[in-house]
Amino acid sequence: MTARISAPLPDAFSLSRVTHFPLSGPSHPLNQERWKWLIWGEILAILLFVLSFGGWKTWQHLHPPPKVVHNVRFVRSTAELGVPPSLAQQVRPTIPRVDIAAAAPKPVIARPEPVPEAEAQKPTIATTTEMREALAPVTVGTVGTPGESLVISEETSPGPEDFVPVEDQPVRIRIDPPIYPDVARQAQVEGTVIVQALVGKDGKVKDCRVIEGNEMLREAAIACAKTAVFRPALMGQKPVEVWVVFPVTFKLH
Repeated sequence: MTARISAPLPDAFSLSRVTHFPLSGPSHPLNQERWKWLIWGEILAILLFVLSFGGWKTWQHLHPPPKVVHNVRFVRSTAELGVPPSLAQQVRPTIPRVDIAAAAPKPVIARPEPVPEAEAQKPTIATTTEMREALAPVTVGTVGTPGESLVISEETSPGPEDFVPVEDQPVRIRIDPPIYPDVARQAQVEGTVIVQALVGKDGKVKDCRVIEGNEMLREAAIACAKTAVFRPALMGQKPVEVWVVFPVTFKLH
């Protein structure tokens, strides 16, 4: 016969509220004790966090970090700031100044020494009379002599890319309307042709070329540009030849 233990165990759960077996669900003793241990665990975690944070703050208070001293300059006006450097300007290296007068050797005054007359060189510079005789003017009578010819240089016109300095640009006075090509009219082609023309000293177009435009309209644009009359460009109150650019527009309506 086994002895019956009447003393309660310290870790045993009370079964006074149990109504039926087997125990499961919310009525199980472990489920009933779960919330109690969960609350105690949260309280202990919060206390551990508070103690750790308080210890860290106390250690920082007892061992403060070294203070960093910042030098602050107060500017009263914008004049002390100066002009800011340019971003596009390159920084040139500083070249030390050298006193050229002190570095250069002192000049030595040479003294001429007489030499025998036989060793003296003959003068190579012509006198004024010799130069006048050598550069005798050319007349019409001397042009026909054998072995001599007269060369007359003609003034050449500037090229389209040449720069011609002028004081007054040419001004167009009149121009005939362009003749519409039949091929372009049938194809319903419209547009503007950019023409570059050489305006002579008399104001008329001496040469012409097309810079940009439709191929069907180029010949008609050149023919129209050649009919233009300009007031010639002036340089020093004298007419000069210069290239000008102007458009020739073709419209059907």
